Order: sequence, then structure tokens, then C-alpha cells
Amino acid sequence: MTITQDGMDAVSRSLFMPVMLMLDFGMFQYLVPVYYPRRHERRVQMLLLASFIGFATHVYFEHNVETMLAFNDISEACAQLTFLIQITLIGHAVRAKVKLRSITWFTYAAEALILLDWVNMLASAVEAAGVEVDDGLHVFSNVLESVTLTFVPVFRFYYLSLSSSFRQVLSERKLEMLCYFLVATHEDVFIVLEHATGVSWEYAQGIYMRSTIVTCILLNLRQKARPGVAPSRRIATQSSASSASASSGFNEVVPRPAARVVVTPVNKWRIESLSTSSAKLHRHIHAQSVLSMESTHHSGNHWAKSKRRAETSVQTMPLQTMQL
Repeated sequence: MTITQDGMDAVSRSLFMPVMLMLDFGMFQYLVPVYYPRRHERRVQMLLLASFIGFATHVYFEHNVETMLAFNDISEACAQLTFLIQITLIGHAVRAKVKLRSITWFTYAAEALILLDWVNMLASAVEAAGVEVDDGLHVFSNVLESVTLTFVPVFRFYYLSLSSSFRQVLSERKLEMLCYFLVATHEDVFIVLEHATGVSWEYAQGIYMRSTIVTCILLNLRQKARPGVAPSRRIATQSSASSASASSGFNEVVPRPAARVVVTPVNKWRIESLSTSSAKLHRHIHAQSVLSMESTHHSGNHWAKSKRRAETSVQTMPLQTMQL
């Protein structure tokens, strides 16, 4: 069976675009309750706006193929923005806890990519309005998408490695790293398919990218729901409420703790025996001090009596001499 471009466009309208709408709307439903308490922050407002535009562009199915592609470009740019803004929020939270120059530069790079992605999204909106744009814009859009989706996992697993070694992060989050790798390289598979079939797989590629992003979210939720270490061996660290709330979303902050306190269990009978021994020792010391004071007092009295006897004997000596 030969795949034609008209057949692919028909499948895109009837199947691929509704699926992308559901995935984008599911992303919006996830982000709103997570970030609603922080809705007054500028970056959170940009995050929710980008997520809203991402699914709103799929509501109206335009019959013009060029317009459909332009709307799809807007939606993909918004998906990149939701991915990138969340990592920027995490970067600011980590930078507040860990004073590292590399974290600061990563955060600044994320801010620059956010600005470029907004420009890319606005250019796609201008193209959707029917304005002719240069082909170089599409090349810039593809390069920016690849850079953005590669930057996100690099930054994420870098700050996760601050609390433990990269080898430990790799052993604990292999599946998550695989999903982030699939997000970053989602275009390569469909470029090969396009060269092999001569048909554009743009909308199938969009479903693949959004599915891998949703998989990353689900894996992170499972990581958060996993029970921690036993309370007797848990490492306690001090963290502020603002920094903890900044790690909400699918990117979780794991900064290097400033101090580690290991809490070990102590048996109740041992505490009671220690307190009893301490009380006995205290009574023994008190008794020894009392005896010492009494002995000092008796020796003082004895010395005073001896002194008086000596003085009396000295006073009586002249009388005895006179009698002699």
C-alpha cells in the first residue's frame, strides 16, 4: 500500500490532530492545579499562557494545509516553552539554595531560550495570519527546537547530580533519561521516514513528541510517589517553603544539602537506665560533698580547740614560774 500526501493529510485531520489536542489539553489540566498557588509570578503566567495557546491552536481545524502547519508550529513552540519555563523555575529555585556559577549560567541560558521561543511562536502566528515569511525562519525554528529540547535534559540531570553522583542518577533514573533522550531526538526518526516515503509525517511527529513529554511527567510523578527511606536513616535537611514550592511541576529540585544529620533510634529501656544511673551518680557526688564539708568543719573545730589550749598553757606559764 502506497502512502500519499493526501492520505496522510486526511489521517492528520481525522486522527492525529484530535490526539494532539487531547495531549495538549491534558498538559494544561496538569499545570493549572500545580502552579495555581503561584499564579501571580511572571514566569508562571507565561507558562500557563503558553500551555493554553498550545491546545487552543488545535481547536479550529483549518482545511488549508499551510494554515494547519502554521498552527501546528505554534503549538509545538508552546510545548517547548512549557518544557523550558518549568526548568527555568527550577533553575531559580536551585540557584537560591546552591551558590554555583554553573547553575546561574544555565538559568540565564534558559531565559534566553525562552525569549527566542516566544519570538519563534509569534513568527509562526504571523505566518498563520497569511503573511509570507522567509524559508530561513523554518530552519531557525527547527534548530531552536533541537537546541531547546536538548538543553532541558542536560540542565535537569546536571542539577540532579548535585545531590549525588551522576552514576547514581543514571542507575536510578535510566527510564527517565531514555524518555528525555527520545524527546530531544524526536525529529530524527521522522526525518528518516520522510526520506524513505516521500511523505511529511509532521503530525505523527507532534504526537510522538507530546507522548514522550507526558511519559516524562508520569515517570516523575511515580518518582515522587515512591516511599522514601526509613525514618531512622533519613537524612534531614533544612529547606524553606518558597524553595520547595518552586520545585513543583515535573522537574523536581534536589539540591546538595548544607548539612547532614543522621537520626538513629534509641531504645526506651536504655534511656531509662541511663537516667537512673545519672541520678545515682548525682546522689553519690552530693553525699561525698556533704561528707567532705563535715570533715572540714570537724577539723576546723579541732584546730580551734587546740589553739585555745595552747594559748591557755602559755598564759599559765608565768604563774607557775612565780610560784617556783
